[in-house]
Amino acid sequence: MPIFTLFTKIYNYFSVRRRILYSATLLGIVTCILVFSSIDLHEDIRSMLPDDRSEAALDFRLLQQAPFTRKVIINLSRAGDNDSSELLEAVDRLAEAMRSPFFTNVVTGPSGPDIWELFFWLMKKQPNLATAQDRKKILHELTAEGVQGKLEEMYARLHSPEGSALKGLFRLDPLALRRMGLEKIQFMNIIPGMRLENNHFISTDNKNALIIADTPVRITDTRQARQLLSYFQKLVAAVVPGDIDVSLISGHRYTLANTDTIKRDVFIILACSSVAMLAIFLLFLRTWGGLFVYLVPVSVLCIAAAGVSLIYETVSVVTIGFGAVLLGIAVDFALHVYFAVRHNSSNPAGAIGQVSRPVLFCGMTTLAAFSVLLFSSLPSQRQLAIFSMIGIAASMILSLITLPHLVRAKNEAIVSTKSSGEKIFKLASKWIVGAWLALLVICAWQGAKLSFDGDLRSINRVPQEIHTAENKLRQTWGNFRGNAVIFTEGLDLQSALETNERLFDYLSPKIPKGKMVSLAPILPSLGTQRLNQDRWNELWSAKKELARRLLVQEGRVFGFSARAFEPFFTRLAEPSPPITAENLRKSGLGEIVDALIISADDKVKVLTLVPDVPEVAALMDRRDKTLAAVRFVSQNRFSQIISRAIGEDFTKFIAKASVVVCLLLGLLFRNIKKVLLALVPVVSGLLFVFGVMGGLGIGFNLFNVVAAILIIGLGVDYGILVVCKISEGSNHATEKAVFVSGLTTLAGFGALVMARHPALHSIGVTVLLGIGAAIPSALFVIPALYQKKYEQSKTGNSVIGSR
Repeated sequence: MPIFTLFTKIYNYFSVRRRILYSATLLGIVTCILVFSSIDLHEDIRSMLPDDRSEAALDFRLLQQAPFTRKVIINLSRAGDNDSSELLEAVDRLAEAMRSPFFTNVVTGPSGPDIWELFFWLMKKQPNLATAQDRKKILHELTAEGVQGKLEEMYARLHSPEGSALKGLFRLDPLALRRMGLEKIQFMNIIPGMRLENNHFISTDNKNALIIADTPVRITDTRQARQLLSYFQKLVAAVVPGDIDVSLISGHRYTLANTDTIKRDVFIILACSSVAMLAIFLLFLRTWGGLFVYLVPVSVLCIAAAGVSLIYETVSVVTIGFGAVLLGIAVDFALHVYFAVRHNSSNPAGAIGQVSRPVLFCGMTTLAAFSVLLFSSLPSQRQLAIFSMIGIAASMILSLITLPHLVRAKNEAIVSTKSSGEKIFKLASKWIVGAWLALLVICAWQGAKLSFDGDLRSINRVPQEIHTAENKLRQTWGNFRGNAVIFTEGLDLQSALETNERLFDYLSPKIPKGKMVSLAPILPSLGTQRLNQDRWNELWSAKKELARRLLVQEGRVFGFSARAFEPFFTRLAEPSPPITAENLRKSGLGEIVDALIISADDKVKVLTLVPDVPEVAALMDRRDKTLAAVRFVSQNRFSQIISRAIGEDFTKFIAKASVVVCLLLGLLFRNIKKVLLALVPVVSGLLFVFGVMGGLGIGFNLFNVVAAILIIGLGVDYGILVVCKISEGSNHATEKAVFVSGLTTLAGFGALVMARHPALHSIGVTVLLGIGAAIPSALFVIPALYQKKYEQSKTGNSVIGSR
């Protein structure tokens, strides 16, 4: 075919112009090395999530708007006695020191008036907040016995040390109606384990205090995130006493932990895989030409990294960590070219023409397998695909054009086709096929148990110190960072509040008190506020005189004057302006209001926080049509969505890759039997992976999908080479080339298994299993299935052992 004779012509052309070829190759590689060395690596969780219009992508964008997602949470704790004064002093000093450019809007407690002014504000707004339930409760308690109980409690508190401070409050509210307002405001307690002391957030045991801050530093900006954490550590050392423990929780710590772990892993992986490959080359090649084979994958890594950096503004550290895998792929083509040239001393140009056919088709099938990832909705998978495709293309070019001129040919002895090893293989072939089929059946049985893991925490590195800090924060303050979020959206705030009220009415009877955070009780829509005011005015128009008579009558028993509670009746006659988000902010609830009301894209979203448990998810699934537009978003539900997406992508990608590979195999062999034989390593590798992972209960994650595609690409390469060998009788030491290339591939994946980062480790484990099964199936099962043809085409190369 012209395409294959082309490489013979290229070889002959450069055989007298080698200096030009070497100079151009060296210049290109050096340029790529310089580009590679300047790449700024990033680790961004968004690259592992869909960026399309899918349900998962929408949920992730909404989760990013949840309270505390972009906040920096700082917990200060002090052991010892319950005196909190020293702890609060440290909080104030640290908060004062936390300034721009790293921190903005540093909060240690409620902004605005103190707690007493908030009480008085709530009493003034009672007409706007009084529900039908409140009206029933007031009527139930507006009896002689009810009023007597309230006055008795009031009398006792007036004679306590705090009595003088409470006198004005009791005159305004002798019936303790303020408690209804306090019950409503409890629905705005985002941090369940919190109480207030001197306007500070403090835990119930007086041993922990909280600082909440904003930061302009993006979570994905690793350079500035490192500067932020370094700056904060210096502040703590300068202003916080040594007996106070300070822990910071934010997305920046997770980003840095993952980035640093992967960078460390990349260094170790590339070093280990390079050393292992060098050892393999020294053992099996033992020539200077073998050194150049070793340099091909190293060069390809730099070329692929430089190429992907020209396409993407940022390069993921996971992509570069995938370089160890690319080393194992890239060296395969170089090894096959090396052995072809070494075993054809009389006509190296002809050997290049012959070997280019299987090598090109191997490269094309691997490229085709990776190309299906270009249609992935995950940026990380698309970047990995481009990285791998550039590397594979570069490897084929270097292997077929440059490497042949660096390899010296060597005469090889021809071994008889009737060797004793072949006779033994003939006798064992039935056992090989039987054992192979039995293994496939067992793997298929166990593979039915395979599950898909969409929990992003399983593919991210969380160091022990961060895990400990998270647990302490959760135990002290409650799981306020892990709540599910319900979004109600409207064209304006009032329409969003109306839907939010319906949501609250649906959920509040079904969720335990203290477990839901909602604006509905304290910020009803204007229409509901007018209805509440009408209900309030109607109530007191009918019962005002009864209340006055009971207060005078029962108050006389405790020594209260007849006009002691006149301020209460004056307040009932005062108008109550509508409650708005703005006057809620002025009342000291600004931080909570801003956390639960979000304006974006000309729409308003009101957020409700609920426990992220299956029972609440089930409630949301059963909601009626009036709440159809309400969106329930939770980390657990998000993981389920991602799991489904992984399963769908897995099936889709495997099917597409298989179809493309089969079409290419059909184009190459034009024989159904040969196509099926070439697929033996692919089927073996995939089923073995599914069987082991399903049997051990290991979930398939985002990166296992990439690994499965890799198994298809590499497995079919081995199949093509062996089928070409046994069906066409080519004399290129194919078995040894497949065996050595398999060892180098396993060396690359074996190094990945050593990674501490779960994403890289999962790729390593998956492909190590798959390729570990594909190589022996290519070397032993294909010849056993094709034994008769194998015997006729054997030209003397010993299985694996020929050199």
